[in-house]
Amino acid sequence: MRTIDRSPDYFESQYRDYEKQNPPQKLDHYLDVIDVRWAGGPADLLDLGCGRGAFLERAGLRHPTWGLYGTDIDAMGVETSQTRVPGAEVSLASADIQSHPDRSFDIVTAWDVIEHVEATNDVATSIGAMLRPGGLFLFVVPVYDGPLGWAVKALDKDPTHLHKQGRNAWLEWAADRFEVIEWHGIFRYLIPGSHYIHHTTHRMRNAATAILVVCSPRP
Repeated sequence: MRTIDRSPDYFESQYRDYEKQNPPQKLDHYLDVIDVRWAGGPADLLDLGCGRGAFLERAGLRHPTWGLYGTDIDAMGVETSQTRVPGAEVSLASADIQSHPDRSFDIVTAWDVIEHVEATNDVATSIGAMLRPGGLFLFVVPVYDGPLGWAVKALDKDPTHLHKQGRNAWLEWAADRFEVIEWHGIFRYLIPGSHYIHHTTHRMRNAATAILVVCSPRP
């Protein structure tokens, strides 16, 4: 397993306020997108790069019968998630390995994760191996093109962002391994001392500062 050593203040330095940057309306939007596409009843959901467990917690509140799993390369994040979501199985693992070789999942999510991982092809391979037929793979990534690409570049101070590329590159990456069902844009920003802006759009998706992509396994 490949992990990254992070200083104890990683979340505090790169996510000025983890809770404010993961407000209920943002997490509910992710779940709304899943619920529109998933009609198969109870599901097993794996959240790659689960951080401190905010999404897993929200998913458990909405879907208490679902099996919840998470992975992260940050030991402090894994420990926090285990405490925060005691019903979830959370482990230390990178997104570019098949973290559960003996298990498969109906839904795999990667919210602001893949841009941190060097071997993105390995990420696609591991997800493809763990995703059940008829399942869903959803991911969010920041994008550095479009009319606001300059602002994303200027505001991005995270040294672990290894892939600073445009939306077409990510859509092509996804289409190489999966069927891309839909994608839309997200405008987002944490206003210092205030609240987190999280506005989703289909019409302005080519100008948005991040994208959410929904995929399914190839037949």
